Amino acid sequence: MAKTFIYRARNLAGRIVTGRVEADNQAAAIASLREKNLFVVAIRPALPLQLDLYRLLNLKVRVRDLAVFCRQFAAMSEAGIPLLQCLRVLAGQTESRKLREIARDAAAGIEKGKALSEAFRSHKEHLPELLINMLAAAEVSGTVDQALARLAVHFEKEHELRQKIRSAMTYPLLVAGMSFLAVIALLVLVVPVFVDIFTQMGAALPLPTRVLIGVSAFLSRYWYVLLPAAAALALALRRAAATERGRRLADRTLLHLPVAGPLARKAVVARFARTLATLLQSGVPLVQALETLEKVIGNATAAEEIARARESIREGERVAPVLAQSTVFPPMAASMVAVGEESGALDELLVKLAAFYEQEVEAAIARLSGLVEPLLIAGVGAIVAFIALSIYLPLFNLAGVMQGGGMPAGTP
Repeated sequence: MAKTFIYRARNLAGRIVTGRVEADNQAAAIASLREKNLFVVAIRPALPLQLDLYRLLNLKVRVRDLAVFCRQFAAMSEAGIPLLQCLRVLAGQTESRKLREIARDAAAGIEKGKALSEAFRSHKEHLPELLINMLAAAEVSGTVDQALARLAVHFEKEHELRQKIRSAMTYPLLVAGMSFLAVIALLVLVVPVFVDIFTQMGAALPLPTRVLIGVSAFLSRYWYVLLPAAAALALALRRAAATERGRRLADRTLLHLPVAGPLARKAVVARFARTLATLLQSGVPLVQALETLEKVIGNATAAEEIARARESIREGERVAPVLAQSTVFPPMAASMVAVGEESGALDELLVKLAAFYEQEVEAAIARLSGLVEPLLIAGVGAIVAFIALSIYLPLFNLAGVMQGGGMPAGTP
């Protein structure tokens, strides 16, 4: 089983770079880094916590940066500039530091006779499989500039879709966060003041007030335990979701949620259609395109169904019958794929299918945003009403006692 090693090394420019590498042993890790023109300064096995921190701090290159990188690369390549010069220009002007490093290393690889896809494959932990496989197919047909242009369009669409989802959810999340902080402030700062008053009154407290006082006391006493516990729980859930079983469970649950489930399904179909169309238009064989799509689809349940479709093609069958039995892909997607397979224009129909479901995702986002906001307001209102009622019920009881001509027991 491959192990993960943390390393510090110098590149050809003499700069210190750090990162991780997977290999069977330390000698194999050093040899792998040497192939990338990295000269190891220090290397040691990574601990599980270090792996989690590395994943948090050293993620794949952002889709936005990939879109700009591919667009600039395609423009220079279409203008007849050699690949090596393109990479050197990109290494000097790309905003993403990681992409600058990748461009420099790729340029060094091309100088040594490597193909562009092979040079990028050395950084497969940072680059999507889609980019590497499309460039590999384009190199065979001599259409690298066209493949880069298609990749730029693909990443631009992906970035646009993600931005719409983020912008639609920003306001509800902001409201939820501010409401949570306001409720915590009420429980920790305001409720204890009334607790002192209730104690001096000595009157019997109703159940809602006793519950509120208990929650307030728990938060006031154990807040320093709750914060690390919440962080540990988040880390544990992240590690569980990183496992194959946890990822399958999380993705399956997401697809079956009442409101978010339909949105997730439409997003999966849009990504499936857009990515498969891009791969097919670049000359990638269907079986290889499905294999790549299986890795980049972003949902374990959909990936399993794509794997079944890939196996059916190897057995001489078609994709559409597998999609028709799918629990993720709707009948319309299966019908469009069937028509595309019959007519030989699968890539064109997939582009139209992607455009349709991208519009559906936008409409679903708008509906979800319109539904979440009133639900949040109603939820916050219910919590505040419960706190206010719990505080004022004892005061109403006190007023009734005073009107009856007496004071609560224990009052001087």
